Amino acid sequence: MEKFSDLKYKRPNYQSQNEKLLQLQKIMLQSRSYEELRNAWIEMKDSMYRFDFNKVFAYVKYLCGIDMEIYSSEVEILNIEIPKLEALQNECNQILLDSSFLSDFEKEFGTQIVKVMRSQQILSKGEAKELQAGENQLYNKYIHLLALHGRIPEMNDQYYGILDRLIKVRTEIASRLGYSSYIDMAYRKNLRFDYGENDISVFRKQINKLFTPVCNEINRSNAIQDVNTLFESETELMHAIQEMFSDISTESGNYINDIIEGGYYDLAHRPDKCSDYFGCSMLAHIKMPFMMGNYSNRSYDAIMFIHELGHGYAFYTAAREQKLYDYHRSTSSINEIHSKTMEHFAYPYLKRFVGNHKNHSIRYHLYRTMDNLPYRCAIDEFEHAIYKDIDISRKKRCELWADIVRRYMPWVVINPDDIKDGTYWPNQSHLFTHPFYYIEYDVAQMSVFEFYAHSKHNYQKSWNDYNRLCQNGGSKGYRELLMESNLANPFLEDNVTKICKPVLEEFYSL
Repeated sequence: MEKFSDLKYKRPNYQSQNEKLLQLQKIMLQSRSYEELRNAWIEMKDSMYRFDFNKVFAYVKYLCGIDMEIYSSEVEILNIEIPKLEALQNECNQILLDSSFLSDFEKEFGTQIVKVMRSQQILSKGEAKELQAGENQLYNKYIHLLALHGRIPEMNDQYYGILDRLIKVRTEIASRLGYSSYIDMAYRKNLRFDYGENDISVFRKQINKLFTPVCNEINRSNAIQDVNTLFESETELMHAIQEMFSDISTESGNYINDIIEGGYYDLAHRPDKCSDYFGCSMLAHIKMPFMMGNYSNRSYDAIMFIHELGHGYAFYTAAREQKLYDYHRSTSSINEIHSKTMEHFAYPYLKRFVGNHKNHSIRYHLYRTMDNLPYRCAIDEFEHAIYKDIDISRKKRCELWADIVRRYMPWVVINPDDIKDGTYWPNQSHLFTHPFYYIEYDVAQMSVFEFYAHSKHNYQKSWNDYNRLCQNGGSKGYRELLMESNLANPFLEDNVTKICKPVLEEFYSL
């Protein structure tokens, strides 16, 4: 296996790729058999995977703060050129969707890919290309500022200005593409085929009812502090993680060995690196993930890196089971199950990380997990509100956020001057980079708590169910994937309470 340090970036030949896609498009249009159509489509996808590799490689270097002058300019070029190629790819997809051989394609690859392609076709109409390029530029401006300055008050006005412009440009994109609102478009973009806005609203109410009182009690009574790991260096941390993954299963052991031996991770601190950031990027063509973060010796940081390794494991596993790259990842509500469940699978091994403070570390992690549930619901409700009325003033948005905070997080002290001055709004990165994504962490957390409860009774069986979920990737719909891994539907009435009650009981027992 090639090491990450041996991989070289070469600016793609955009013109050559454009010509190749046009040629394959012509072959698809003239195909007289399913095999001919299929092979041309597969070749098109494979060529785009190779292209995607260059794109992700450049972003990884950029986010890690490596050779910023080189990769920041490459990212700018990619943002201009990639949408043009994706437009041609979508034209090839449309030929497939319109083909009389579509039923043969579904027999071979399933219906999920067809649902995804139909959704993407609507989202990729040419009417919004210039606006989408502008959205990408705002996105990258935010990432660049975050990397340089972090979330400091001095940057508040600049961050807010970017958010305000993003709200307006996204709404215009939705309008150009024929959606009633950006909310409608975001649900489609996030591939929510099995649940809608009403399900999310009911879900938020259940979280608010169950967890806000619990979190209010915890936050008002005593502060729960994190503990240090036993490791001063990232090398020591990775050695402990390698032991953990190797002990869990043969599959996870092979995975972590490939990650470490290939150098497919970065925990180092450097001046231009995106601060306060843990992430996982997928290098499609070589079927390897790349994890990045900024490690301190706090146990929660270690678990957050294990979270990203969970994302990587799911991709690594599905890439070796599923024929299509489209199936190597699933929807966000499933992808976050992959990552967050890995956090809990680490519990039996935490003594290796924190010594005699294992229970304290688990209690802090459960506290942070539960404390985030109302916050994410608050962010989601705020998002729905600001995209329903895009023209309200900065002060009104601050008042809106304050009202939501009082309902979901009554322990938070709100300074009236911050509302009056227009500085009281959530500077949450998902608002900028992945709108309407944040609630997926909460939706996924319900299945994560289920896996955790199952693991306490039968760790191996729970791991097998989890591994099956990873192997299935994005080949099936949300509810079908849950069923095949023995997980309940979190949107059904009272299921949130049923799922979470054992975890709450454990938290109070620690």
